[in-house]
Amino acid sequence: MLHTRTGLFSILFFAVLCATHDSAFAGEVIVMGYRITIRAPLINKAPESSGLYKDLFKEAARRINCRLQIVRNPKMRVLNKMKTGAIDFYPGFNFTIKRSKTIFYIENGLPGGDIGISSPALPEITDLRQLKGKTLLVALGGADHLHNTTGVHQGSVPDLSIEKAVKLIKLGRFHFYIYNKSSLEYYLKLNKPGDIKVHHNCCGGIKPMYLGFSRKSKHIKEENNPDYDSTKEVSINNFPTRLAPDCLASRLEKALKQMKESGFTDKLYNKYYSSQ
Repeated sequence: MLHTRTGLFSILFFAVLCATHDSAFAGEVIVMGYRITIRAPLINKAPESSGLYKDLFKEAARRINCRLQIVRNPKMRVLNKMKTGAIDFYPGFNFTIKRSKTIFYIENGLPGGDIGISSPALPEITDLRQLKGKTLLVALGGADHLHNTTGVHQGSVPDLSIEKAVKLIKLGRFHFYIYNKSSLEYYLKLNKPGDIKVHHNCCGGIKPMYLGFSRKSKHIKEENNPDYDSTKEVSINNFPTRLAPDCLASRLEKALKQMKESGFTDKLYNKYYSSQ
């Protein structure tokens, strides 16, 4: 009887040990933050968070044995929480050198790139320097699209949605608004607001889209990047550090890359953008 109990205990202990090893990250929660406003079809208005972002990052989290948690707050509060590591990442984030002090950038697999809108009276914009003397509408806490372009004014609005931006442009309070190509075209296609001119060539065309990962997150670990060139400007492709391969952020990056290469991400993207 003693041998039987000892044998049973050994089997149970081994089973628990194996389960713990195989699910080393199963208890981890990775937190995605986003502002409270809707950005269809990427994410619904808070407190509802359904959409492409949720489906994409829930699958990525599953592939690295994590659970995705989504936190919705005003954008400035989200950014402040990312500075402390309370929120791990923001799903779509434009690069700036200022942001890169607290944010590490990872390709999310979705197509990026921006276009602009204005009233029909504004001539075709192919260079933002053409906006000299005009006012660019930007979200409070949003990216700096001007990159030191002189003579162009900026007006910030909190919790700015595409719908609100279109209304402000039509009211003549601002002259120009820049936003993600896919999201802006999706909104204009569904809502057909009229009296809005689209500037397809204002902002550099289609580019990779990046998520911003908090450099204070417990899930990130960085190491020196041997390919960094200190004689060149810091950018996503020329950054002083890179992800250490053993951290969860690196595992997320690899999962998103595999999802893109396998066609999963494109299929998901087409499900949301081509069905309308």
